[in-house]
Amino acid sequence: MRLLEVGNLRTIFRTEDGPVTAVNGLSFGLDTGETLGIVGESGSGKSVTALSIMRLLASNATVTADRINLLGENLLEKSEAEMRKIRGYKIAMIFQDPMTSLNPVLTIGEQIAEAVRIHLGLGRREARDRAIEMLRKVRIPLPEKRLGDYPHQFSGGMRQRVMIAMALSCNPQLLIADEPTTALDVTIQAQVLELMNELQQETGAAIILITHDLGVVAEFCKNVLVMYGGNLVEYGTADQIFEAPRMPYTQGLLASLPRLDEVERRRLEPIQGQPPNLLRLPPGCAFAPRCAYRMPICDQPVPLYDFGEGHVARCYLYDERARDQRPAAAQALPTVPIGI
Repeated sequence: MRLLEVGNLRTIFRTEDGPVTAVNGLSFGLDTGETLGIVGESGSGKSVTALSIMRLLASNATVTADRINLLGENLLEKSEAEMRKIRGYKIAMIFQDPMTSLNPVLTIGEQIAEAVRIHLGLGRREARDRAIEMLRKVRIPLPEKRLGDYPHQFSGGMRQRVMIAMALSCNPQLLIADEPTTALDVTIQAQVLELMNELQQETGAAIILITHDLGVVAEFCKNVLVMYGGNLVEYGTADQIFEAPRMPYTQGLLASLPRLDEVERRRLEPIQGQPPNLLRLPPGCAFAPRCAYRMPICDQPVPLYDFGEGHVARCYLYDERARDQRPAAAQALPTVPIGI
């Protein structure tokens, strides 16, 4: 049994301008101890996917899915009271901005201890000892003294460490890290990621890492899910995605990334255009207006194509039916069986 199974997840926000489809039929799975990277531009649906799984969205959001199963239990069928017992205990989340996620009027110690008292049933003394233990694990100096400090007394990197300590204090089976290294300098980023990796090895937790940083994904993740316009557009192992990307959007992300292993210098190639308006998504491929390989068939809904060994991508370039429409630069591409 997989730790997490998400099937046909769809999240729609009701707004004054009309319905906004932030996540559109997303499916993926995750095993115990595995790290999945979710990448894509801002507005592609990464954070909304995580918040949909956690059921932490505003009241104007409607979430539907065939399943969001955690160890076989469908989270969509849980009451809010049941979800409160699951959040922080079985699933924990590190949010993008720790300064806005931590309570400014409670000490760090109180905030960590509250979670372990609720979920693990510890008394005050045991909860305090657990908070000190977690701060020590995330390498906060003098944890016994820092326990009584408030969030504003910590630096950005230290606050992120506190968020990791809170998230892992109850030994969750799944940790969702939403841009855990945003706004941190490179040295602190490396320390935070190394810390998460060490704690994952120690606890066996699975991790969903949401990030813009493809370098982090290459170093840290086993599998990669690429999102665009609320859709999954490519999925595979990190090796498959980095060595043989199939979707032009994935290729564009990689082309805009500087590489240290290249002998010759090259100009970085940005992806032209702007992300799609989620109020008015095109009927076919959402990336088509920005794609150098756009073909007439791209105006039709695009299935996923299977390239073997779990590597799938959503692009008509590899469809036998589009062979005659391909631009000259894509004529030599292989075709694969029609989508899955």
